Amino acid sequence: MSKYSIEITASAQRQFKKLHQGFQNRILPKLFALEEHPRPFGTKKLADSNFYRLRVGDYRIIYSVDDPRKIIKILDIAHRREVYR
Repeated sequence: MSKYSIEITASAQRQFKKLHQGFQNRILPKLFALEEHPRPFGTKKLADSNFYRLRVGDYRIIYSVDDPRKIIKILDIAHRREVYR
């Protein structure tokens, strides 16, 4: 299985940079793990969309998977009470 490449939107990058260093250190390995397994155990497909949700503590990573092009696009990284708005 070949690796996927990860693209992070500008807004997701800004959200990530605002996070406390401890949370960044927990989220970063999860992002890199998506290159090997784009739909790891515990990932949930969001209703009525082609987006997926990955939980990291109280934070959520919202992303899409383009299987033919092998691209994962990170759309949102935020606290669970804010990410679904």
